Amino acid sequence: MHTRFEHSLGVMELATRASDVLQEKSRELLENNLKKIGITVAQAKSLLRATALLHDVGHLPFSHGGEDILPNKLNGEPTKHENVSIAIITHELSNLLKQEFYPDIVEHVVLLLAPSKVPPELLILKRLISGQFDADRMDYLSRDSLHCGVGYGNFDYPRLLETLRVEESRDGGLELCLERGGIHTLEAMVLARYWMFTQVYYHKIRRIYDIYLSRYLRAWYQDQYADLLCVLDYDDVTVMNEIIQDARGSDKVERQKYARRIVERNHHRVVYESSDQADAKEKRIAIEVEKKLREQHPEIDFILDLKAEGKVHKFFVRGDEEYGDEFPIYNTVSGQYSRLSEESSIFENIPKTFHVIRIYADISKDHLKELRKETVEIERKERQVI
Repeated sequence: MHTRFEHSLGVMELATRASDVLQEKSRELLENNLKKIGITVAQAKSLLRATALLHDVGHLPFSHGGEDILPNKLNGEPTKHENVSIAIITHELSNLLKQEFYPDIVEHVVLLLAPSKVPPELLILKRLISGQFDADRMDYLSRDSLHCGVGYGNFDYPRLLETLRVEESRDGGLELCLERGGIHTLEAMVLARYWMFTQVYYHKIRRIYDIYLSRYLRAWYQDQYADLLCVLDYDDVTVMNEIIQDARGSDKVERQKYARRIVERNHHRVVYESSDQADAKEKRIAIEVEKKLREQHPEIDFILDLKAEGKVHKFFVRGDEEYGDEFPIYNTVSGQYSRLSEESSIFENIPKTFHVIRIYADISKDHLKELRKETVEIERKERQVI
């Protein structure tokens, strides 16, 4: 299945397998580490499974589409689905979790889900939930690839799981590391993520419908969400029903406009597209190109998409000014440790970020070729200026 619920079950399953592998290889290390915060290995496994199952419980209908419309935090920062998850776990599930597991489990789940640092003793569990090669990524890459009918997200995740290890961290606690035999499947996983970014997650047609959905939800949410727990009142099915009803007719113009785009599959078309690693210069060029297009064609509705971007990986790469994550690689033959950057040069050739900028125009296929030619000429002139 391809829903958040099945994904959450999948993440719980993969996190459980990872936990079992680590217990088999390093049970004594785990026990000594967890004693410091007063929990057993069995309780830690329950904590990991509960966190994996609940990690996406705060997602809004249609995932990330409406996150920017949620009420801001008290300090004015944007609210993310993780904040909603924490609110739901704290206010709705707290008693159940404490009853089923142990008294401090809610506090520990929140620590694993929150972006802030965790106590060193919980670091190893956090890495399995939200790290460079966590159970979440392992599941959604494989699941999305299968249900989207593409092969880009496939990699040998069972091999990656069986080569996981733990090592004592210099900062206290335990750090997740990898046996040397798992490097190639880790490389494959990061490549899979890059390919899914380029071919699925930020595909031009998927992106334009994401924009329609975001704009529709922006108008819809204003009437629906007073606080974070209101997220529980709606799901994909109920919101899709609202979209269908608004497409048939609504006194709210914005809602009807984008509802019809979604229901009738009537979308804008791309007339400009940057490279996959657009920088500040390409951003300035795209903004100027769109401005000129609007001036020359005021009758056409243009959409400039500057937000089709994501982080592919955060691994340390030699020669890169930005310091990334580095972790131990264990050689099972020699019994010695090395660093990932010493063992793999593949990450030096995989872009750390993905960013494509597009300009969409509300035109028919018949006029697309002509407008694209005009756009190319405008872009050429702008490149000479900037």
